[in-house]
Amino acid sequence: MIKHKHQQLFDLLQKELRDGAWPEGTKLPNLKELAAQYSVSINVASKAVELLKDVRLVTVKVGDGIYSATSGQPEFFEFKYSGDRLFGRYYGAKQLNVLLEDCTDWQLEFWNPFFEKISVENPDIELKVSYNRQDGATPEKFDLGFGCPGFLYKNGFTPETSAGENFLHEFYGDVYKNLLIPPGAVPYGKNVYLPYGFIYYRLLTADKEFTEPRPGENVLDYIERHAKKFKKAVGYAIENCERFLANSGLSFASDGDTVFQMPPREKMLSVFHRIRDLYQTGHLIFPHGHFSDYDEIYKMPRTQSIRIAEYGINRGNESDKRLLERGLRLLHYPAGKGQYHVPMVCAVRADTLFPEECYRILLTLLREENQKSMRENRVAQTILPGLCPEDIRPSLPPKRIITRDSSLPQKYDEVINYIVDWEFFYYLEGRRNEEVFTLIEKKAEHFLNRKTKG
Repeated sequence: MIKHKHQQLFDLLQKELRDGAWPEGTKLPNLKELAAQYSVSINVASKAVELLKDVRLVTVKVGDGIYSATSGQPEFFEFKYSGDRLFGRYYGAKQLNVLLEDCTDWQLEFWNPFFEKISVENPDIELKVSYNRQDGATPEKFDLGFGCPGFLYKNGFTPETSAGENFLHEFYGDVYKNLLIPPGAVPYGKNVYLPYGFIYYRLLTADKEFTEPRPGENVLDYIERHAKKFKKAVGYAIENCERFLANSGLSFASDGDTVFQMPPREKMLSVFHRIRDLYQTGHLIFPHGHFSDYDEIYKMPRTQSIRIAEYGINRGNESDKRLLERGLRLLHYPAGKGQYHVPMVCAVRADTLFPEECYRILLTLLREENQKSMRENRVAQTILPGLCPEDIRPSLPPKRIITRDSSLPQKYDEVINYIVDWEFFYYLEGRRNEEVFTLIEKKAEHFLNRKTKG
């Protein structure tokens, strides 16, 4: 994704500050000097400095200048939300290390006040929050994490290392009795991922020609129907390859679970062929392999070839109301007989010293007022039945036990991202033909076997 200029400048200045180029207390160049040094406008420099202030790397003294507030930072930023205990005035507060997937400014408009509220209401808890830990960062044990199951799994919150739903029951009973998504319905199994919300998808367009999906119509059927009707290219943009394939009737998961499994060969090639026909005639646009600024895509300018795009509720910078005010339309996502929802979950480390305190944070997040605020800030849709609109409620089965009959590790996300997505992209581009099935199968087998031995 292409970053805006002020975000690129922020990245450069952030690295220099973390590398110690300006020790704590050192005065940085002023905005005019920064703009000249990095060949940007003063407005861009000002926005970059505001981001540096937000992450507490610099302070700005009005009429004086910009000063470094750090002598170097770890690879991911950490913020303490401890209210009046910022300097440790309450002896014996229990420090919890929290990992959070969300990191966009408008998402943090929810999370920052939420963590402040936790500290005010619970003087025995001090939170050290890390946003979006990057691969390769110095390992650190987190007590609890918030995000999608794949993100938490990659960062060490596995069924083997996390406390299960039964442990929560010991403290608080059946918290999920009346909620829309129970832990047992979340991928990766063993009831260790505790839902607090979910992400759902819509279609975003500026064209009145696009109609709502028909009952039971999947995404591929939807595009083909409009391709027959239009004289010009549909211009449908895929946002997520795995979801697109699954909602075209092609799954690489075993029995709906997240153990990788090849689909039948003829079925896969048939779906791939239908998609390539749409792609090569301009009806389908797959940004994979290309830089894509989704905020720009979501503006739906007439100059771009994209006329309708898959739109995640927590992806764009603008509220639904603002999108509608600009003349855009939101349609239901054509997910066939089901619905596609990404559960947002909390996981607690099994070896944390303070499990009840971790669950207390989750329970605070499940309160009605916080669920409303979470939804309004587009962090996730609520899982409280009374607050969630009927037409987007998850079509999930009741509690179920997910069993595994595979000895391979749970590396589903990695196989999809590293192998399936790219081979699919090369097939669309004409660099692969029917051999694509064998290539995916062999590459996946090799990757999973190596991961098992590793």
